[in-house]
Amino acid sequence: MSPRQDLSRRALLRAAGASGLALGAGGLLSACGSADSSGSASGAAGAESATVKVALGWIKNVEFAGFWLADHKGYYADENLTVEFQAGGPNTPDPTQSVSAGSADLGVHANMQTLLQSIPKGNDFSLLGAVFQTSPGGLLSLAADPVTEPKDLLGAKVLGQQGTQPTIDAVLTRAGLEKDYDFVPVGYDVSPLVEKQGKAYTCFLTNQPITLETKYGMKKGKGYQVVTYTDLGLPTYSSIVFCKRTMLTGQADVLERFLRATIRGWQDNAKDPEEAAKLAVTKYGVDLGLELKQQIRENELQIPFTQSALTKEKGLLRIDDKLLGGDMYDGLRAAGVKKLPSASKIVDQSVLDAVFDGKATV
Repeated sequence: MSPRQDLSRRALLRAAGASGLALGAGGLLSACGSADSSGSASGAAGAESATVKVALGWIKNVEFAGFWLADHKGYYADENLTVEFQAGGPNTPDPTQSVSAGSADLGVHANMQTLLQSIPKGNDFSLLGAVFQTSPGGLLSLAADPVTEPKDLLGAKVLGQQGTQPTIDAVLTRAGLEKDYDFVPVGYDVSPLVEKQGKAYTCFLTNQPITLETKYGMKKGKGYQVVTYTDLGLPTYSSIVFCKRTMLTGQADVLERFLRATIRGWQDNAKDPEEAAKLAVTKYGVDLGLELKQQIRENELQIPFTQSALTKEKGLLRIDDKLLGGDMYDGLRAAGVKKLPSASKIVDQSVLDAVFDGKATV
């Protein structure tokens, strides 16, 4: 695996906290006059064309598969939209900074905690949807000594990246257990786990397990085991689409068109994980040195995380504000987070309601 891939998925975790920037200038979304309606396949005939700038929470890899398909297949064009994606990753602004400052209209944030903590600092953000219904964050262990529930962590050595210890603490706190474990700081290489330097390794389940499969020939359930933080009692959304609240009143139609096209892309991705992986390697992330086989496997692993009982009933990207303000907030508080905005006030259901119109697909 290349050094860039070893960084992989939100390796920085953005655990340092959100930006405290207050609302800046208005978004960059610009109207460009009436568009030709002849190419509109999704009900956007006659809609005003617009350019939408989107700040991503990570590099342009297959993590954003549905967005790449929506763009490449012309779904945004069907909605008379031109979408410009701003890559995230090391040494780039956090999406909360970009949206707050007005250099992006929308953000796709990997870290729910960072996004939520930015709101009490003066950012009037609205959460429109979540690509990942379950965050891929979790623990990796060897099948011979697996971690499948919180009590398996007691007395164990946990290998983790800096900033992840509060999450382990929260898992134990939520389970009513003592914080009886040793935290061993490591990087993003899984070899310490293979060498049995610890019992569990903090990871993204769409990334490091691939290394165990390709480099060490292991298989899930035999060579290694995985468990999400959700399974351990800390449910979390990820890849959350958000904007300034003013967009809901000023450009609600553009938001509807953007999300409709995006959802079409994610629906397609669930049917064929290879197409978006090829786009990530050859087009959107062409300068990153991505490996096609790894990107395909990552996409295969991430697709189930985009689905839930709620999405099956009401469509992709849905956010349950009661779940967010309930179990999810309880988990964040157990991790030491104190100031959290009212979930019912920051989650907007109206745009996706308009997109799906009572159905579960578009």
